[in-house]
Amino acid sequence: MNSTGPAARRPSDAWVHLPPVELLAAVQLQPTPDIPLASIRELLRPVHDEHGQLIDWLLFASGFEHHDAVADYLRWRDTWRRHWPIGPIDNVASLRDTIEDIEHDLDRDLDALLDAVVTASGRPLVVPADRATGLLAELATVRLALSVDDRTGAGIVDDMPAVSRGAGLARTWLPPAPGQGETMLTGTPASAVVLRPGAGTSGLTVLHGGPPHESFDAVAAVDLRGETAVVLNERGSSLRLDLHDARPLAWLVPRSLRWHVRTVPLLSVWSMLFDGLGEALRTAAASGEPVVITGEIGVA
Repeated sequence: MNSTGPAARRPSDAWVHLPPVELLAAVQLQPTPDIPLASIRELLRPVHDEHGQLIDWLLFASGFEHHDAVADYLRWRDTWRRHWPIGPIDNVASLRDTIEDIEHDLDRDLDALLDAVVTASGRPLVVPADRATGLLAELATVRLALSVDDRTGAGIVDDMPAVSRGAGLARTWLPPAPGQGETMLTGTPASAVVLRPGAGTSGLTVLHGGPPHESFDAVAAVDLRGETAVVLNERGSSLRLDLHDARPLAWLVPRSLRWHVRTVPLLSVWSMLFDGLGEALRTAAASGEPVVITGEIGVA
């Protein structure tokens, strides 16, 4: 890329495309406390439903000096409302499409649920407790079917030091099949990260230098620790980006400055979904309380 006068030529950031919304499955175990947690009281705001009933507390986590506020908030919230991450909404959509071809004798309630979650686009969706047992049986059936499927997916491994990196794969996806359209994951007017059919084993591609954009396909590794971002692909080629233009790569794995892409078993693409939704449904079946699937994580 030509780096002469980048500030003068940089396109407006009037729009950005952030990564697909991350979803949680939640079950209310106790009534929402009337009194906020004392240690972070000034950062909490009550949430009421349409009838004026207190239903939640949100943490406003910007511009505060309490470094443990998010951890304290999540521990406190977990005592009355349990949450399990189930992954990005695009993974819900890919699972919905994949299991359409799996034949079984159970109800197709899981298919309908996944479709409803995608349609809700992160807005809260309530799953009554009396659906939990049937959904758990379907989850087990499709999980078994996918475990013997020889297709593969892709995932990002965080290469940061153990003290700072997250557990497991940082992000997973189903590479697009030939004939499918291109999917944007993150982007700005200057650059974007997309999934492109035929772009290496993972499909991960960086569009840069635009508009019009150049394409750097088959992304294999990213290093954002220096003054410029370094991107490597499966063929050993490299791309260097101004850190401003590399923001879509940073947004893809927000807690990491260095990561690489690897091939994973097909089932691993949806491990978080199966584990998180399964735990939520088992809790709902035992407690009689509904599961709420939502993109609202409680931290603003």
